[in-house]
Amino acid sequence: MTAAPPADRIVELGHVVEAAAALRTAVRLGLLEQLGRGPATADEVAVRCGTAPGATGLLLEALEALGVLRRDDGRYAVTVMTRWVGTLEAGWARLDDVVRTDRPIVAADTPAGAAELYPEVVPFLTRLFAPAARQAAERLAPVDGEVLDVGAGAAPWSLALAAADPRARITALDLPDVLPVTRRAVSQAGMDDRFRLVPGDVFTADLPEEAYGLVLLANVCHLFDADTNRALLRRLRRVLRPGGTLAVVDALPSEDPDERRLLALYALGLRLRTVAGAVYPLASYSAWTEEAGLGPVDAVPLSRTPPLALLTCTAPAT
Repeated sequence: MTAAPPADRIVELGHVVEAAAALRTAVRLGLLEQLGRGPATADEVAVRCGTAPGATGLLLEALEALGVLRRDDGRYAVTVMTRWVGTLEAGWARLDDVVRTDRPIVAADTPAGAAELYPEVVPFLTRLFAPAARQAAERLAPVDGEVLDVGAGAAPWSLALAAADPRARITALDLPDVLPVTRRAVSQAGMDDRFRLVPGDVFTADLPEEAYGLVLLANVCHLFDADTNRALLRRLRRVLRPGGTLAVVDALPSEDPDERRLLALYALGLRLRTVAGAVYPLASYSAWTEEAGLGPVDAVPLSRTPPLALLTCTAPAT
């Protein structure tokens, strides 16, 4: 007979189900869309959405408690979280289609799919990664030579590095449709003179050989299958100067129960937006870097939420 789960796990899963149902209902009934047009009371939202005032008030109060909304003087308003959870809910609501067909909703591992998805989501990811990016920068600075940030997005990793190392000069490479997000983030940080923005696909862009002392590859490898990652690391090996460092930031499998739960859901979420993306073990990265002619991989945990690690290895000095 299977042992009963601990009471706290039952309560935790109950909260997950309840929160997901509240968010799904708010999206489907148009409550978040209405509040996106301006603050309103529960009664005003109910009138606009054609819902019952009492239940609408309870739902909005629950969303405020979750941090999805804020309330001032009885009026509810959107927060930074509102659009993010709306985007998440829209994707996860189609999980049944993905499980039936094994086809992603949007293929973010292709240039067209990435151009569709990332301009909207990378600003939110920047906030999520900020603490881990600062930790990574502390370990990577100072940098000997130019930096290449591959798939820069809103550049959280290279901006943190530029803040930690005033001498660092960064080339940020990303798709043309994503690069305006990079430009805004760099300008807002007041670092336009430290960055060169290059539009292109890392697999086809014309990159100079042996030009960079550090190559940042943050939150990229999980998008692709093993063969693609193997080819990508071989390509990036050629742009590293002798003695230069490749720094990969990504999720690694964990036996910690809390991290394992997060990573299992993360891996499932990857199937929503990639054809064959996955959470790869350290052994995979070690094999890929060895085949690329790079030195041994050193792995350092960066954060538990999200669970990320910094993997570094160097090109031969001569």
